[in-house]
Amino acid sequence: MRGRAAAIITFVWAGVIAPQCVAAQLESRVQTGARVDVMASTITAVQAGAELSARASTNVRIGLTIAAGESWAHGRAGFSARADLVGRFLLDPGFQMRWAPYAGGGLGLRYDKIGDWRGTVIAVLGIEGPNWSGVVPFAEGGFGGGVRLGVGFRATRRAGR
Repeated sequence: MRGRAAAIITFVWAGVIAPQCVAAQLESRVQTGARVDVMASTITAVQAGAELSARASTNVRIGLTIAAGESWAHGRAGFSARADLVGRFLLDPGFQMRWAPYAGGGLGLRYDKIGDWRGTVIAVLGIEGPNWSGVVPFAEGGFGGGVRLGVGFRATRRAGR
């Protein structure tokens, strides 16, 4: 229970406070974010994490996510963590639409105390919402170590999503 509370506090801090503080200090090419993901497979996990994205081109962002939480399988539970490197292709990098879809793919490394280390190939489809005072909500689903569902916030860049 203590791990879940820490994950929620981390998510709230990273999603509300950190993007605005860090974004003010970083140039507009780097974007911070916070997220919560559920990965369902033989071993199911719920993780909270932080991400850093960099602009590779007008429509492409490359993001690194570091996340941790708890996993369950066969009546056992344990610590879970991952690192993902995912490229996202944005259909609307300039906020022309209120809600904008994106697609992405990449590679990940996941650890579960009850399942050990393993690599993952990741494919996602997502949608980013409107700019809310410098923060953009997102939701995504896909595959990578099982079915993935994630939600979170990303700090907006000075010149677009």
